[in-house]
Amino acid sequence: MTGVCRKGVAAVFLMVAALIPLFSAAGQQKLSKSESQRVAPVEVVQVLEQPVNLIDAVLANTDNGYVLKCSISNNLGTPIIGLDYMLLVIDPNNMKQGILSGSEEFKLKGYATKNLVSKTPFVLNVSQGDRLILIPTRVFDHDSIWEVQKAMDALKAFASGDYSETPRATRVANLVDTPAIRANVIP
Repeated sequence: MTGVCRKGVAAVFLMVAALIPLFSAAGQQKLSKSESQRVAPVEVVQVLEQPVNLIDAVLANTDNGYVLKCSISNNLGTPIIGLDYMLLVIDPNNMKQGILSGSEEFKLKGYATKNLVSKTPFVLNVSQGDRLILIPTRVFDHDSIWEVQKAMDALKAFASGDYSETPRATRVANLVDTPAIRANVIP
């Protein structure tokens, strides 16, 4: 090959090498755009008095409806066996579209983290620009239930931007999920 031909081949090679990132970025943008149509981010109201943290929450659109996906961490040494939650949907004009409640049963070992996917899909209409806010209303282990007091008020305050009103939870004995206590009878 002559020197001119080598320079031409090198120039074409450099142009192709420069264009590859542009094409792959365009492909990633298309992928991200289609994923954003299938997945809606969910804000989580953290309840510090509960033994769990929920992060990275999203509603994923499936053929049967939306399912909640999140990562849940247990801050206790004992297993968590479930949680109840409320999900608030607000449109771009800050108008409440609806409130859903859900319940999930699972087993999460002490001091562990796992990905949680709701078992029952939600049939709801989520549009682009809608704001989704979730609050865990009750958390269960075999011995206790942590329940948020005035959960609806805490959810509405968070939605309005009033972060000074922190949700409070009380802990009560779990008399439903605990094994029956047998009395020792002395003859």
